[in-house]
Amino acid sequence: MEIPKGYTLQPPEGYEYPKVDPMVQAMRDGVGHFPLVEKSMEDEGRETVSKNAPPALVSYWALYFPMRDFVINKIKAPLRKAIESAKTLKDISGELFSAIKKIPLITKKNTSFTNSHILIDKKELFLKYHTNPGRQKLLESVLDIDRFEYEHDGYYAFLQDWIIIELAMELAKGNWVPRFSKFPINGCWTGPDLPDIDTIRKQLREALNEQ
Repeated sequence: MEIPKGYTLQPPEGYEYPKVDPMVQAMRDGVGHFPLVEKSMEDEGRETVSKNAPPALVSYWALYFPMRDFVINKIKAPLRKAIESAKTLKDISGELFSAIKKIPLITKKNTSFTNSHILIDKKELFLKYHTNPGRQKLLESVLDIDRFEYEHDGYYAFLQDWIIIELAMELAKGNWVPRFSKFPINGCWTGPDLPDIDTIRKQLREALNEQ
């Protein structure tokens, strides 16, 4: 694996870790997500990368020093432990919401993979159509974690790609059939109804012919 310029897997010799946990400091500063880029007065307050900083990509932030250990120990480990020991969905949601606050806001500017950009677009469309306030935060958090993992962690990206490809093949064969054409609960979905399987297969063929 080629290490990007300005990043290391381990701290340089003589480096002293900050006495204040970076997440604690971020929460004290009142941020909703862990900051990835710096504010530049020269750029009229817009978010930019300082001149001497390495590229502000989520993958670099998560995989290299100084945040690598933070991501592993403070985000992934607690979330995995909560999932493995949970008896109800409520047991997971608290740690999930905590994890979201510890990662940068995922955008097309700080991600580099086309699939990540598709996930970003589909998340926005999903949140536009899904209108149940009681589930919105939970589902948005799940989608955010998914985008974060897909962008920087090849292990989970491969697994997600495999599942999507397998489902796409079953859909193309006509084996994967939507259980409902209309959303099963009134008042929670403003998007279109799902088409029948014949229409879906026709749309897939048309999409392939356009390529």
